[in-house]
Amino acid sequence: MSTTAKLGDDFLKIPKLDATGSNWVVYRERFLISIDARGLGDHLDGTAKAPTHPFADGEVPATLSDAQKAKMSEYQKELKMWKQEEAIVKQQIAGTISDTLFLKIRSLPTAEEIWTALED
Repeated sequence: MSTTAKLGDDFLKIPKLDATGSNWVVYRERFLISIDARGLGDHLDGTAKAPTHPFADGEVPATLSDAQKAKMSEYQKELKMWKQEEAIVKQQIAGTISDTLFLKIRSLPTAEEIWTALED
C-alpha cells in the first residue's frame, strides 16, 4: 500500500465519464494513469486488501500482552491507511462519473467492486 497518496489539483483533472459510456476507453486509460501515478491501482484490481484482524474472531481481549498491543497498533495503522486509500480512489471515481452512475454504485463497499460495476 502507498504511504504517500496525496490529492493534488492534477489528480482531479480526469474528464467525466459520459452517461452513455461513449468515452469509456479514453476515460478508463486516463483514470488508470492517474490512479497508478499515486500508487493506488491495486485498489482497482483487488490486490489491495484490508489488513487481517490480529485476532481470528475479531474480538479484542480485555487484557493484551505487549506483543498483542504492538500487533493491534500495527493493524489499526494499516487499516486506517487502507481505508484512506480506498476513500481516495472512490472519491476520484465519484467525481468523474454522472450522478446517475453514482447512484447505481454508491452502496458498493470497495473501489474494486465500484470499478468492476463501471466496466460492466
